[in-house]
Amino acid sequence: MAIYREDIINIEMESGTVHRSFLNKALGEGDAYGNRFGFRCLRNGRPESLNGSTVIGHFIRADGTTIVINGGAVTGDTAYITLPAACYAYEGQFTLAIKLSGGGITGTILMIDGTIVNTTNGPVIDPGSVIPDLSDYLAAVEYAETAAEVINGFSITARLLENENYSIDIVTTEEE
Repeated sequence: MAIYREDIINIEMESGTVHRSFLNKALGEGDAYGNRFGFRCLRNGRPESLNGSTVIGHFIRADGTTIVINGGAVTGDTAYITLPAACYAYEGQFTLAIKLSGGGITGTILMIDGTIVNTTNGPVIDPGSVIPDLSDYLAAVEYAETAAEVINGFSITARLLENENYSIDIVTTEEE
């Protein structure tokens, strides 16, 4: 079941400008993968195929940190990214730039300005115990996301040597 909120807008590629919008809604601090932002590309009012393109997001948090969001989706004339937990880590203003790359060209297609709003006050109490601080939780999530990226960079294969003896080869994808 998908419970993310989706904000996909139409972009006319012949306009010659980067579309910039200001969210009229706030996002909640401590969320994760709750918002999907993107665009549907049109050229002269007709769907423009984005096949072969990639989409990336740059989320500038209130603390000045830029979160790079890889792994967005491109299907037909539509491209979008989904905000990871690190984007919701700090209360305050943010700017999200969504870029499209393909054919040797990278361009900012959409910029969104918005606000992350504090959703807790003081320590969060679960009946019987104190829930860990949000920053500790987000640090653990960021550590896990980094570890997942490292693991995705490895290829693991098993080779039968003889009988029941195997050789396990671990290679970084850069070496392949």
